[in-house]
Amino acid sequence: MGIFSLFGKNNRPNGTPPEDDKLPAAADNQAPVLFGESPERLTNSTTIRDGAVRSTTTMKIDAIESEMSSEFVHLPPSAKSLADSTTTTPLTQGPNTTQLTLPVMSRTTEYLDDQSRSGSIEVSVSDTPEVIEEAAVLFASDQNDIAEALLLNAIGEDNLGSSTHIVWWMLLDLYQITGKQQEFDNLSVDFANKFETSPPTWIDIMTLDPQAKNQEKPGSTPAVAFSGKLDANIGKQLERAQKLSVTHPAVRLEFTRVSSVDPIGCGLLLRMLKKLQKSGLDLILVGANELADRIREILQVGRRDETAAPWLLLLEILHLLNLEQAYEDTSIDYSITFEVSPPPFVAPHTKIITAAEDNGQVSNAAGNNSLLMPILIEGRTEDLLTKIHTHTITHSPAIMDCSRLVRVDFSAAGELLNGLSILVGSGNVIEFHSVNHLVTALFKVVGIQEIVRVVPRKN
Repeated sequence: MGIFSLFGKNNRPNGTPPEDDKLPAAADNQAPVLFGESPERLTNSTTIRDGAVRSTTTMKIDAIESEMSSEFVHLPPSAKSLADSTTTTPLTQGPNTTQLTLPVMSRTTEYLDDQSRSGSIEVSVSDTPEVIEEAAVLFASDQNDIAEALLLNAIGEDNLGSSTHIVWWMLLDLYQITGKQQEFDNLSVDFANKFETSPPTWIDIMTLDPQAKNQEKPGSTPAVAFSGKLDANIGKQLERAQKLSVTHPAVRLEFTRVSSVDPIGCGLLLRMLKKLQKSGLDLILVGANELADRIREILQVGRRDETAAPWLLLLEILHLLNLEQAYEDTSIDYSITFEVSPPPFVAPHTKIITAAEDNGQVSNAAGNNSLLMPILIEGRTEDLLTKIHTHTITHSPAIMDCSRLVRVDFSAAGELLNGLSILVGSGNVIEFHSVNHLVTALFKVVGIQEIVRVVPRKN
């Protein structure tokens, strides 16, 4: 069964829980029934009655499974050649041509529109060249390849006037962040020739290479990080977690950067958590309490949604965290909503360790007394804003040290703007120092630069 084969096709009349949502009676003393599990585990009191309407969620899952499972199919050489021949090259560079494909940009535009709607972010209007703003937003949305293509295209056209050096700095920062040192060195030579000045230097702390993150040191616990919205797009993380469970005794699952959830993502993660536990794997959970809060945001007692996946995932998280009272309270809400009872609480059999990440600390280097920003600012920003507020109480101006800050997520930038506006409105003076040029451009796009002083990293 593929990762996305989680929901069985079910027919049910209105008013009865979908088959995949059924739980055994409390006396059955079993874990909640999962998506796709056999109906033999269901009690007679919760047997599915015949119906004629397939759930919309089931059809969505079927579509995801059909689309995603094809990615893992090994095509024969002839078919692969045909597929490759129909794929548009994202960027074509030659002596006189630099081309960016429109289909890729259209998908990205839709993605950013969704982000803007969900976060209610108003993009500031300015005289900054459009390519700088677009590249900044794309990078903030983790679209590194498209951002790189845009910046390369702008450098090739060379018609940005006084903003030309900003594009070069942004691309150099992008190469450094993504660990492309050879491309960085090549562009540095061109930078020196064009501007007749020394290029920026390579700084290891700025590198956030995805491949390097996935290479665990011997004896270390491998990690799988979830960020943004927990939805149908978490297939790669789930695939990685399943592969790691075969070769490692423990896996670290990180949820601190999850900003929201939907039922499909909840169902996918629930199934994987069950699989990992059945394999006897030890789990290290980071940000599980925060994930539980994100799930609670979409639940309402008494509202019987099409799928109980979010409820079941919430129960499973509380079970893994060994929070018996919270589990019992949620069980009551679940029973009221679906008129069936989950099994009684049983402590987890596998070893579960909880951990938390530090979001920032005060740096006293050279008497700086500045607040050191985290490497990534993603998801919820309440904790970070609390630290900033505490720092402003004893410092004026309150300086934020961004020397290790690599990326600010697009939606998080909106939350950061709102929080900073309140602090500045109360009379606080705030400055962000040593900001890389990609984040500097983003701060200008969303309007942060209009309320606080932003000092870019020196080159």
